[in-house]
Amino acid sequence: MSLTEYHAKYEYIIRSNISDRQKALKLADLMNDMESHLQNDIGEHRNKEAHALYKKLSLLSNLL
Repeated sequence: MSLTEYHAKYEYIIRSNISDRQKALKLADLMNDMESHLQNDIGEHRNKEAHALYKKLSLLSNLL
């Protein structure tokens, strides 16, 4: 999955009309997917963007 797709999925989750618990579960799944993506071969210039999105996911999931 590309970084753009991860971001789109993140936006979809936070804007969806589901419970906070469901959002937290979906964000956790997305974070797990991103962890494997970060460990694989992404370009160095994209690495900072991926880490920023991962941090945003982490912060939001802690708030829910």
